[in-house]
Parts: sequence; C-alpha cells; structure tokens
Amino acid sequence: MVRSALKEKSLNNPDDQFRFRGVDNTRVEALSDGVFAIATALLVISSSIPETYTELLHFLKDLVPFALCMALLMLIWYQHYVFFIRYGFKDATIVAVNTLLLFLILFYIYPLKFLMQLLYDMFSAMFTQNQEAFRHIFTEVIRMDNTPQLMVIYGFGAASIFFTLAVMYLIAYKRADSLALTNKEKFMTKVSMRANVLMGVIPLVSCLFCLLPIDPNTAFTVGGFIYWLYPAVMMPFGIRNKKLLSKISN
Repeated sequence: MVRSALKEKSLNNPDDQFRFRGVDNTRVEALSDGVFAIATALLVISSSIPETYTELLHFLKDLVPFALCMALLMLIWYQHYVFFIRYGFKDATIVAVNTLLLFLILFYIYPLKFLMQLLYDMFSAMFTQNQEAFRHIFTEVIRMDNTPQLMVIYGFGAASIFFTLAVMYLIAYKRADSLALTNKEKFMTKVSMRANVLMGVIPLVSCLFCLLPIDPNTAFTVGGFIYWLYPAVMMPFGIRNKKLLSKISN
C-alpha cells in the first residue's frame, strides 16, 4: 500500500526532487528487511527474561542502551530503504554489496549492544558517584586495558557499514546515464555517497587513535569523544548541500 502511494506520487508529480525507480518490493529488499528484523530480535534476546522483581528492574536498565542501538539500526535501515526505492537495483553487483552490508550488521549487533550498555552503566555510575559500580565495570565487565580494543572493534564495524553504503551510492552514481538521473538526482546521489563516507571516517579516526601506543584510559576517553564530531561535521555538511541543491535545475 505504501509502495503504491509512493509510485503514484513519483509518477504524477514531476516536481519531486527524486523519482522513485524501485517502488516494487523485490526479494533483495524482503531478505534485507528480514535480516534487520533478526538484528532487532538479537538486541532483545541478548537480555535475559526477568523472573523476579529485582531482575525486572535490572532488565529496565537495558531500555536506554536498547533505544540507542535501535536508533542506529533504524538509521541504517532507512538509508537502505531510501537507496532501493530511489534506484530499484536488483543485479548481482548490488546483491553482493548488500550481502556484505547485512553480514556486517548481524556481526556487529552484539558489540554495539555491549558498548552501549557499558557506556550507559559507566555514565550512570559517574553521575550517581557509585564507586562500587564503577569498580565492578572495570574489573568484572571489562578491564581498562581492553577498552581501546573495544573501541577498535566498534569503530571498524561502524566504518565498514557506512563505507559499504557509500559504495552502493557510488555504484548508483556510475549508472546515472542508464538510470536517466536528473542533475538534482545526480547531486543528491553524490551527497548521499559523501555523507556515508563522512559517517564512516569518524569511527575510523576513533579506531586508528585507539590503536596508538598510548595510555588505555586516554585512548578510551579520546576515542569516545571523537564521535562528538558527528554533529560538528554533519550539520554544516547538510546545510551547505541543501543550499547547493536549491540552486540546481533539472
């Protein structure tokens, strides 16, 4: 039903900035949606089912990390959805790259949940000044010496996912003529490709910084703060490209 409405809108409104070429759902997208659903399920089952009230309270502590993981997962899913509805690809090359993307998502869902849970517990202990909880985190959950490796695992995974999305948009841009992309559509395709490159560069920088032979505490702290570059980089990037898009004619 949604696809039918999008198809009617795309065909009947020539003023749309991007004509949808993939309004018919394909088996590639159906499989991908299934993988995203499995990833979501893995987030849920990674927490044990509470059997007592105390365990229920402990389970509720997973709400914030779960929400953060879901937000990141939905960000990737939405990009995936937009890509296929824009271009409608179903050839072997896209299937291969899409398979790599799905593999990365499934493989890194647990490291993502672990990191989000760790950060939530760590900041909760800091804000409540719970020294016992803080000691538990860095003795029972993870040693401080291992935190740079954790940031490397997460950073490499996040960078790989966004770079894979960038490759998909690069393929689309190279097929601009066969897709009959307009000037605006070409520009928007380039913007999407560059946006994913930027989204991947930031975790890669964090990953490379944490590989340096420096104090683990410093590596973990600075490696985490590097992610605050996202709003500083992506907001001006979005504003600038929105202005440039308004000046482009079809």
